[in-house]
Amino acid sequence: MRSTVISLALATFIGVVIGLLLQSPENSPPPSTLSTLTVPQSLLAANVSSQDQISQLNELTQQLQQEIIARQALQKQVSVMSSTLAALSADERNTASPDKQGTPLNPLPTVSEGTTGNAWFNKQALIDAGMGSIEAEQLKNQYEELELEKLYLRDTAVREGWARGNRYRTKLQELDQKSDGIKQELSEEVYDAYLFAAGQSNRVAVQSVLSGSSANKAGFEPGDQIIRYNGQRIYNWRDLREATTQGDVSETIPIEIERDGQRTQYYVQRGPLGIRMTSVSIAP
Repeated sequence: MRSTVISLALATFIGVVIGLLLQSPENSPPPSTLSTLTVPQSLLAANVSSQDQISQLNELTQQLQQEIIARQALQKQVSVMSSTLAALSADERNTASPDKQGTPLNPLPTVSEGTTGNAWFNKQALIDAGMGSIEAEQLKNQYEELELEKLYLRDTAVREGWARGNRYRTKLQELDQKSDGIKQELSEEVYDAYLFAAGQSNRVAVQSVLSGSSANKAGFEPGDQIIRYNGQRIYNWRDLREATTQGDVSETIPIEIERDGQRTQYYVQRGPLGIRMTSVSIAP
């Protein structure tokens, strides 16, 4: 009888261990834990009562169950932390942070899908800039007609298979020329408001300044907004990059900066400024 009980106890214990080993990786305890769960010598002793053997086997089974519960709880915590880290990494990749030359990694798209609040075009921004309601409505309609043309141009190009060719770029440039025509018709202040109303970039913001650079020597600080470069109005990072690569590098030119609502003029040597920058859309 006693040998039968011992055999049953050992068979049960071995079955539990084999069951744990056959579990899926996410539910099985680590090898280091299993290695510590050895059969007590008292179970193998012939002079130990059957009741004691069963009691020890129950204790061992409870220990195994506690290890499994602890393992599952730890895996849940690891899973949550992994999901959080993945989300943070995705946010960092999607953020339009510029590279060392000042080019945003994710520049503003050529064709937007509506970026200013719930409206495609914020007509009130033009009115706040001093434009009459009728003129603001006309400009709004003109802008939205151009946007529709761009959307249908892209859709047609994709459907017909010439979205990556010169034909698409040429037609898009023709529409961009119409946009440039609007710029020529408006004053700088109104065009500034127009860009903001359309959800497009109308400022270049300094994110960081390289030590020893011309911007650093001039006194640039993170958060500064670049308004003009040598008298030229700057609306986006492309405008600034083009301006810095023109003229004689030995020339000293003025740059107009807005900081905390106040505009200040600095003088720097033409050429690379040594800043990281990004294009932003800010109410004038």
